[in-house]
Amino acid sequence: MAFLGGTLNTVGAVFLTHAVYSTSEHTATFPHAPLPLDITLELLFSILILSAGIVLSSPTLKPIQWARWAGRIQREGPHGEGKWTREGEEILSEGDPFGFLGLDGGIAGKGEGRRGFWDVRGKRKEYTEWVKEGGSR
Repeated sequence: MAFLGGTLNTVGAVFLTHAVYSTSEHTATFPHAPLPLDITLELLFSILILSAGIVLSSPTLKPIQWARWAGRIQREGPHGEGKWTREGEEILSEGDPFGFLGLDGGIAGKGEGRRGFWDVRGKRKEYTEWVKEGGSR
């Protein structure tokens, strides 16, 4: 389908270029006359051909399963690769598409995560344990 999509994109771009050139020449020659029907139809035809080519040449869509992914990260936590950045933060695995944000501590509830961000679930757990111990310092 990529070849057919590329061919349709090329043909559509040629028709679109010709329609734009024809429109430019028509408005330069007859500034106050309406656009002829053949130029309008060529423009619409080129847009339809380009749209079909873009759809056919695009990659297949992936199913939307962010809720399932977020649940797995919540249960298992992020998995490190054993590599570290210059700032001393661990690089997360490919399984976490938002790992570059460094929000691992906030998502999985293990650690503080990115500097400057507060782990709400971790603090809630600490507070619950503090209350169970009697709430004294």
